[in-house]
Amino acid sequence: MATIRNRNGRWHVQVRKAGSTSLNRTFSLKSDAQFWAREQERTIELEGFVKPNKELLSHRFIDLLDRYEAEVAHTKKSYHVEKYYLHILRQQSFTNMCLDQLSASNFQEWVTKRLTTHRAASIVRVAGIINRVFNTAVKFWGYPLVENPMARVVVPKVEPNPIKRIPSDIVAILNQPQTKIGRIALFALETGMRRSEIANLKIQDVNFSTALAHVTHAKNGFARYVPMSRGAVDAIDLSSTNNDLIFGMSSNAIRLAWDRYKHTHKIRNLRFHDLRHEAISQMFEKGLTMAEVSMISGHRTVSQLYRDRIKRIDTLSLINVSTDTIRASSLSPLSFLCLFSMLNNS
Repeated sequence: MATIRNRNGRWHVQVRKAGSTSLNRTFSLKSDAQFWAREQERTIELEGFVKPNKELLSHRFIDLLDRYEAEVAHTKKSYHVEKYYLHILRQQSFTNMCLDQLSASNFQEWVTKRLTTHRAASIVRVAGIINRVFNTAVKFWGYPLVENPMARVVVPKVEPNPIKRIPSDIVAILNQPQTKIGRIALFALETGMRRSEIANLKIQDVNFSTALAHVTHAKNGFARYVPMSRGAVDAIDLSSTNNDLIFGMSSNAIRLAWDRYKHTHKIRNLRFHDLRHEAISQMFEKGLTMAEVSMISGHRTVSQLYRDRIKRIDTLSLINVSTDTIRASSLSPLSFLCLFSMLNNS
């Protein structure tokens, strides 16, 4: 990029770069010419480059946690969960260390120690938050970290929870609700909606004439329509609404009430989310395809849907003729949901 020539006993330097004018200067000493040429080349190479602020490395990790919570975490739907884990992280000794003192070994030691008292899933969740904090600091806040320390930390492998069908005797209990949480559980079993989606369902989101529920607050951010069976419609008691919410209970209130409901009816090893798995399995047993079930359940990928798909061996060959008739008619997605809802109510 730089050319140095001797002209009449003096040293002429020309520095050129494509797309810009050349730089020229003459020196008496060749060493001065070489020095100036190197400086100009360095300036051109660093054009647009912001010099790293090494002082940022003197910040403590807890400073990153505070900023992450203030600028990133509180904007998420899962903030109530991340807030809890951020509180746990602030109690760890490594959070008071400066960034230039932290290394992968600090976090690996924490993971190893925590394995003796906590489940792998809990450790993976917290480790994921640490990883996101470092990535955010490097990509958006300009922290000059050479690498994310979590990239070299080995976290435990989380085995997926076995998904089982709900026994018929428990289904019988769920189909005869006597309390509000009982009606909510039946609604989940009939629609396959998530707990948070049920909690956020408003009166204006439900069309009783078409038996469709409009889910506007979905976990993945994509709204959808869910057909309601006769059992789902009967589970709605408009006299118990609160602030326009169909069931008038928050997601956490539903969780606590579900725990009490299980204790009252002596039901064990059954999560509220298992009702969604059961509902999806029943959709497949009625003959719906992957695409049709995902349209109702809100799954965005086949892998996610397949994880929730469970069939009984003795019903694999049973196909709902009415559902096949609907599919063969090439209806629009919304029309399909309306007709499927009518079949469930018939």
